[in-house]
Amino acid sequence: MHRRAFTLIELLVVIGIIGVLIALLLPAVQKVREAGNRITCSNNLKQIALALHNYESARGYFPPAFKGDGSPIAYFASWSVLAELNPYLEQTAIYNRMDLTLQTFESTIPFNITGPNQYAVQQSVKLFLCPSDKMRPVTMGTAYGVPVLGPTNYAFCNGSGTNGGSPWDADGPFIARRTMRLADLVDGSSNTAMLSESILGEGTESATGAPPAPLETVYAYLSGQPLSESACARAALWNVERLRGYMWASGEIRCASYNHYLPPNAPQADCVTFDVRPGPTRYTALGWRTARSRHSGGVNLALCDGSVRFVVNAIDLPVWRGLATRAGAETLPDF
Repeated sequence: MHRRAFTLIELLVVIGIIGVLIALLLPAVQKVREAGNRITCSNNLKQIALALHNYESARGYFPPAFKGDGSPIAYFASWSVLAELNPYLEQTAIYNRMDLTLQTFESTIPFNITGPNQYAVQQSVKLFLCPSDKMRPVTMGTAYGVPVLGPTNYAFCNGSGTNGGSPWDADGPFIARRTMRLADLVDGSSNTAMLSESILGEGTESATGAPPAPLETVYAYLSGQPLSESACARAALWNVERLRGYMWASGEIRCASYNHYLPPNAPQADCVTFDVRPGPTRYTALGWRTARSRHSGGVNLALCDGSVRFVVNAIDLPVWRGLATRAGAETLPDF
C-alpha cells in the first residue's frame, strides 16, 4: 500500500499554525503568571503587616524606621523594621545570628557591617522579594565588608516626604529613632500607609551623565544639595555607591523606607541626597522614593490596619500623600 507523506508545503503550514497558536497563548500565560505574582506579592505584604501587629501586641509600639542612635553618626545604627520583625516572620535562623544591640555599621573607615551581623545581612529572604522582580541581590562586589547583601522590594512609609525627604521629622508612621503606638495614628490605621513595594535597582553604581538604566530602576543623587523638583530634574549623578533596595537590614530611604511625595510608579526618577546639618544626623540619606512595582497599572499597599490594597497609578496625589501621614486630618475618599 502506498502511504502519502506530508509535503514540505503542508509541513510548513502546520508549523506556521503551531507558531500562531503559541503566539496567541504566550500573552495569556504571561498574564496568568503575573496575576499569580501580584497575589504572592500581596500575600508577602500581608504576612509582614501581620508580623508587625504581633510585634506591636508584644511590645506596645511599632519599631522605628531605623534606630538612629549610632555614634558618632546616628545612621550607623540603621537596623530596619524588617530586621526587627525577623522573629515574628519565622526567620529565627537569621535573627539568632543578629545582634541588634550593636550598630549596623562600624564607626571607623571602611564602615563595615559589625562582625556578628555579617552572616545575617548576606541572606536573601524570599518573603522580602516580589516575584515579579528579579529576586536576586543587586550589590556589585564586596560592600561593607561582605561579598553580597540580601535585597528587599518592601519598604515602610516615612510619610508624605514634604519635609525635604527627611526620616527624622517625618509625618508618617515609621520615622527615624521614634517608635509609634497605634494611638499615635490619629488619622486611623485604615487611613494610614504601612508599607509598599519598590523595584530593585539596575544600572551602573555611581554613574554620571545620562541615567544608566530606565528611570523607574534608578535614583538621582544631589550630593547634599536640598531636594527640589528642579534640582532632581537636572541631576547628573545616579545610583551613588549602591543600587536601590540593596539591603533589607537597613532602614534608610534607599533600602527599607519610602515616602509618598511622588505618585506610585512616577514617570520621573526617585531622588536622594544627604543631611548636611551638623550633629549626629549628618550624612543620613534623605530622599523622595515612591512605591514602584512591575505589576501593571499600580502597586500593592499595606495599610496600618493590616489590610492590603492595590493602588492605581492614577490616584490623586493629595490622596496618596494623605495616606502617608499619621495625623494629617485629611479627608480621604475611597481609593
